[in-house]
Amino acid sequence: HETSTMARVADSRSVANKVRRQVTRSRDRFWRVEDFHGGAHAVDAALRRLATDGDLARVRRGVYWRGSRTRFGMTAASSVRAVREILGGREAVGAAESSAANLLGLSTQVSPVPVIAVSRRAPTGLSDIRLVNRASRTARREVGLNDLEVTILEALEGWDKYVEVDAATATDRFVSALGRSDVRIDRLVSASRTESPRVRERLRFILGEAGRPMDAARIEGARSRTARDQALSVVGGHSS
Repeated sequence: HETSTMARVADSRSVANKVRRQVTRSRDRFWRVEDFHGGAHAVDAALRRLATDGDLARVRRGVYWRGSRTRFGMTAASSVRAVREILGGREAVGAAESSAANLLGLSTQVSPVPVIAVSRRAPTGLSDIRLVNRASRTARREVGLNDLEVTILEALEGWDKYVEVDAATATDRFVSALGRSDVRIDRLVSASRTESPRVRERLRFILGEAGRPMDAARIEGARSRTARDQALSVVGGHSS
């Protein structure tokens, strides 16, 4: 019995050493128990020890981040990247609410915790991140929107609540965002079919201002004049 116990301890130490070597040689990546050979219990214990020692940051149970070392400590994973790691690459993830407005230069508000929109039921167990469930906006996932595209839709959604700059400046910054190389207008237009009426109307407006009236015309507008006027009140009026 004593011999088998000593063998188990030795094996655990061997696993821990291997895990430590792999982790400490890495930079800017996530680690999970299944990334290592060896017993799951021993690997999990090794990862938890590394997190305690400051060599890893715990994202949620079983998921850890290894950043780059600086004189200020280890760099953190972006909130969007952490959420995407947990949900999987097929999900549409991006900043939401004040986080979206801040990211696009529309506000100086900084949320106490990052706010992230997700395209399916929000997972539990995440620390220091607040998730907004956008599971009903199914086209975001179907067309494969990237982080910036989701962020643009979220900023349009929250224009009246979170944007601090004046309407003309906000319009210019939305137009500038649409002009970035990693924004695919066709996918935004396709995804708009499951967005709220206010998002559809505001996206139509921004596309028009960006000199893309044909793309704007492909987006279904709000069904009522009242909803349309409310959506466009943020830009100081509406078109006839």
